[in-house]
Amino acid sequence: MRRDILQALEQLPEEQRSVLLLVSVEDLSYSQTAAVLAIPVGTVMSRLSRARERLRQILENPGQAAKGPAAHLRRVK
Repeated sequence: MRRDILQALEQLPEEQRSVLLLVSVEDLSYSQTAAVLAIPVGTVMSRLSRARERLRQILENPGQAAKGPAAHLRRVK
C-alpha cells in the first residue's frame, strides 16, 4: 500500500504534490504552507482539494494512472 501511495504521489503535478506534502506530512497549516510557497491561502486550499481528489482517483483506478502528469490539461485564458 505504501508503494502504491508513493507511486500515486509521483503522478501528481508538482504544485499539488508540494501542497499535499506540506499540509499532510509536514503538518503545516494552510497559512504556513501559503507562506512557504509564496502563494495565497485560497490557492493552497484549491491545490490541496485537487491533489486529494486526484490521489483518490489514482488509487481507486490504478489502470488509468499510467498516463501520469502529462495527462493533465490546463486551461489558459
